[in-house]
Amino acid sequence: MNNEEKKLELVNQAIDDFGGLLQDYRRKYFLTLEDMASLVGCSASYIHRIEHGKRNPEIDFRIKVLTMGMNWSTEEIYLYLEEFLSREKVRKTE
Repeated sequence: MNNEEKKLELVNQAIDDFGGLLQDYRRKYFLTLEDMASLVGCSASYIHRIEHGKRNPEIDFRIKVLTMGMNWSTEEIYLYLEEFLSREKVRKTE
């Protein structure tokens, strides 16, 4: 799998299962709920609720998590927004 395919896979996971991606990232880098919450400026309980599908954060908070918490590049954020908006457009026309 080349680098572009990896980026697209990551983007799709962020759209399909944002909480799961967040939890996987946190565990991979040995970050506690408190660590991640501190990075993005929210409570640890909010991160926990996102990871367990009890909260669906707005797009601006997702971008904050991806950039400040998970160190996504500008290119990855752009791909994420492009795909996210594309799916939203399709969803609204259904």
